[in-house]
Amino acid sequence: MSKLEQEVMIIIWNCKSCSVRDVMAKLTNSKLAYTTVATILQRLYKKGIVTRKGQGVSFVYLPKISKEMYVKKLAQIFVKNFYSAFSDTAIVSFAESIETLPKEKKSYFLKLLQDKNETK
Repeated sequence: MSKLEQEVMIIIWNCKSCSVRDVMAKLTNSKLAYTTVATILQRLYKKGIVTRKGQGVSFVYLPKISKEMYVKKLAQIFVKNFYSAFSDTAIVSFAESIETLPKEKKSYFLKLLQDKNETK
């Protein structure tokens, strides 16, 4: 998703259901035209990320995929592509970057890795 599509999706995830006008009211860039926002929503619909219901002469958009599921798929794609491009260097760099996390986040992350490893 583009940056603008992501911003629109965050609004839809938070609202659960919204029209083009609802999205426009919540966007940080208030100078976008109605047709621009409608086009972004149409793109998200064609990508299968949102669904829509007719409401009078307009549509109401609803998330088709949860924010958690989207982030999970995005992370999986990123890791796969990162490893494919840089192999073991990617793993080493990722492991070293864990040191930059706050202590509680680092502990949480390492516990998740350990738990995943134990379930295999």
